[in-house]
Amino acid sequence: MKDSVVKDKTSWWGEIRENELNTALDVFQEQKELEILEIGGRDGFQANIISKKGHNVTSIDINPVFPQFYPVQNGTINQLNFKENSFDIIYSSNMLQEIQHIEESFIEMKRVLKKDGIIIHIVPSSWWSLITNFWHYCLIPKYLIKSKKFRKIFNSNLNEVQIKQNENIKSDTKNLKRLFFHPLGANVSFIHEILYFSKIYWGKLFKKNGFTIIEQKNCPYFYSAYSIFRFKFRKFRKFLASIGITSCYCFIMKK
Repeated sequence: MKDSVVKDKTSWWGEIRENELNTALDVFQEQKELEILEIGGRDGFQANIISKKGHNVTSIDINPVFPQFYPVQNGTINQLNFKENSFDIIYSSNMLQEIQHIEESFIEMKRVLKKDGIIIHIVPSSWWSLITNFWHYCLIPKYLIKSKKFRKIFNSNLNEVQIKQNENIKSDTKNLKRLFFHPLGANVSFIHEILYFSKIYWGKLFKKNGFTIIEQKNCPYFYSAYSIFRFKFRKFRKFLASIGITSCYCFIMKK
């Protein structure tokens, strides 16, 4: 039973990731054997799909996930280990929100992108932040009840000796703050991300860093970061996305 749950969850996220990639595939299909850099490739799921379209894909991630669908190299976005003008397309999916010094990353992307190259970023929306945090706060009581680690923090009987002996108390307190402020990216709280994940803010960020937006699209599903109601309400999810209540945006740009 446990194996089937894991399989279903993986299939659900596979469906989400493939449908979001399809939003950008028109650009990939215009030519063959393009040199493509995928940033934040994780397990190579999307890189594998792109590769099967007849393109040469280099996928990197600061922390590659195993097992892999396609080889993903270890690499950091702030210091890309590639020559100038190396790639026809740079692609990322739900990764930019996790970068601390994003301006440095944009400089590196422009350096390795060819003069007439295209850059495609799929980024999270404010709607995704809202629905994810709705479920997050609904699940907090269950999480705290099950967590021995967080129960320690609320235990008023801890004396100084016990606190000194517990090397993880400081870390646990930090995790507790994160639990309640619950940023989904590099921001300090989800409240900031309601603004920073908006389509208008993403557009301003890209323009500020020297990119020209060719096209922007809504990705085809509305969903949360939790696998609640997976495989359910597909038509309704797509309808919401079609009227702008989507979990991700696809920005297609040039430098």
